[in-house]
Amino acid sequence: MKLTTLSSAAIVAALTLGALAPTAAMAAPTELESTGTVTVQEGGDEPIGPVVPPEQPAPEIIKPGPETTNPNLGPLMIERTSNLNFGTIKTSANEVTAYAAAVSTDMDNPNAPTIGNYVQWRDIRAGGTYGYTVTAEMTQQFTGAGSTVLSGSTIDFSNGLLSTTAENTNAIPSNVATAFQLTEASGAQTVVTANQANREGKGTYILGFGQSSTATNGTAGTDGNSVKLTVPAATASNMAVDTYTAKVTWKVVAAQ
Repeated sequence: MKLTTLSSAAIVAALTLGALAPTAAMAAPTELESTGTVTVQEGGDEPIGPVVPPEQPAPEIIKPGPETTNPNLGPLMIERTSNLNFGTIKTSANEVTAYAAAVSTDMDNPNAPTIGNYVQWRDIRAGGTYGYTVTAEMTQQFTGAGSTVLSGSTIDFSNGLLSTTAENTNAIPSNVATAFQLTEASGAQTVVTANQANREGKGTYILGFGQSSTATNGTAGTDGNSVKLTVPAATASNMAVDTYTAKVTWKVVAAQ
């Protein structure tokens, strides 16, 4: 608010003038400020957001499945990841490969568009806290109900495309592995790094592997052939008839 000061000579003149003339009302100020207050607390208890398709044009309806969502909410968390369906394979004297099926964008509509398999995470930690890594690890090899194992099998991810919501104008993570391989012995693989010094990675992000046939970014037509299972010949020739399940564990770890 602008403050006006008067010199001592001006004050004397005003007093003298007041003694000779009727008292005049002082002019009212034309501005007055009020205050607004808000207290910020760190979030993390709100429900996880919807799937954010990494390709454009994005499908209008997103009811994907099957996927796994994280029940443990927090400001820095893996929100969801698609489950990989490699279909059916047969015993063989040769190496056997299969690709994870693309993800439907509307499980109620068999003709709905599809997108690639994905992992989605968020960083909404309070200001001044930046940086993290996202890792992937095969924490269980393909194992059947009878405890038989597809030893030596690998999962290869390719055609990775990182995206965020249209409203997010924060710096995106600068280091993204668009292709990597998981094995039972490889341990955790670093997939994404959000640089702490550069204040990267705030908001919600999705990393999709493969893009639909109508995508205008990434590599169109790769949503159904970007996550590959490979079973070595020595294992493929001796597989037992069973249904096998592997586990891929995704983690987001804060920078130190």
